[in-house]
Amino acid sequence: MSALVPATTVYPQGWLTGQLPMGVREDDFTVRFATIFERLAESIRADADNVEYVADPAVTPLPVLAYLGRWMGIDLVDPRLDPEHQREVVEALGHTLTRRGTAGALQELLEALTRGQVWVTDSGAVIGDEDVPTYRPVDVHLSRLGHLRMHEVEAIVRAEVPAHVPVRVTVAPEVAHG
Repeated sequence: MSALVPATTVYPQGWLTGQLPMGVREDDFTVRFATIFERLAESIRADADNVEYVADPAVTPLPVLAYLGRWMGIDLVDPRLDPEHQREVVEALGHTLTRRGTAGALQELLEALTRGQVWVTDSGAVIGDEDVPTYRPVDVHLSRLGHLRMHEVEAIVRAEVPAHVPVRVTVAPEVAHG
């Protein structure tokens, strides 16, 4: 765990045996027997005290990161990435979850995945019942692919953009977009 996680709570000796009825506390065997469970329960209580940190990408154990990504519905956490990059991807997944399908969410997710600059141009539209929709493509420009291949980036974009909207993905380092 990280320094961000508070130290495990230390429970005073006898926290469980002290709850035994007065007459039972005088029996040496019963107290020693209850002490076994007291010691076993300390680790369970410590885990329960830290459960809120399991879903925090900054401090969760590495094996949990991929699970968190899949739990959010996207399997993008590559175990070959360095741990910090894995944490950035899961953080971006969580941060963009409620905005999935928007240009801003797609940009943030791709920036975390590629560790590069990303520009997403989406014409957007509000279409009434009587209007005939015309769909302009969503243009995604990346400064780099990072660890991904072009077909992987295209698949990610395709998964995030509504199915009926065409997409164009380009990679050009040092491209200035406004």
